[in-house]
Amino acid sequence: MKHLVAVIAALISLALPLVVQAQVNPALSEFNSAVEEARTLIQAERKLILSQGLGLAPEQAAAFWPVYDRYAADVKEIGNLRVKVITDFAASYNNLDDAMANQLLADMLRFQEKSAKVRSKYLRKFKKAVGPVMVARFYQLENKLDAVTNMVLAAQIPMVEVPASSATLGQPR
Repeated sequence: MKHLVAVIAALISLALPLVVQAQVNPALSEFNSAVEEARTLIQAERKLILSQGLGLAPEQAAAFWPVYDRYAADVKEIGNLRVKVITDFAASYNNLDDAMANQLLADMLRFQEKSAKVRSKYLRKFKKAVGPVMVARFYQLENKLDAVTNMVLAAQIPMVEVPASSATLGQPR
C-alpha cells in the first residue's frame, strides 16, 4: 500500500500540459477527480511559466498562443497514455507479471515516440509564428518543465520489484 500511495502522489504531481480526462486504470478510478484537478492547475501554471520565460512581444504572442493551444491539445492524448502507464503500474505493482511488464514497456515507448512526433510536427508552425530563436527557447523551456516532471516521477514511483530468482545476474565487471 505504501508504494501505491507513492505512485498516486506522483501521478497527482504529474506536471504535464493536460486538461482532459486521463485513462486512469479502473482499479484506481476513485483518484480520477483529484488527478484531473491537479492536471488543470498544472496546465495553467505551465502556461504562465512559458509566458514569463518567453517574454513575447504582443504581436508574437498573438501568433504564438493559438499554435501553442493546438499543440497542447495534441499533447493531451499523449499525456493520457503516460497517466495510464503509471496507474496500470500502480494497480499491478504487487503482482506484476511478464505480460503486464511488456505492456507497460510498450506503452511507455509509445508515449515517448508520440511526444517526439508532436514536437516535430509543430516545429515549422512555431517557427512561422515567432521565428527559430524563440522556438529554440520555447522547446528549451518545454524540456526543462518535462525534466522537472520526470524528476518528480522518478522520486515518487518505486522501482519494479524483481523476484529473488531473477536477481542473480551479479555485479558488472
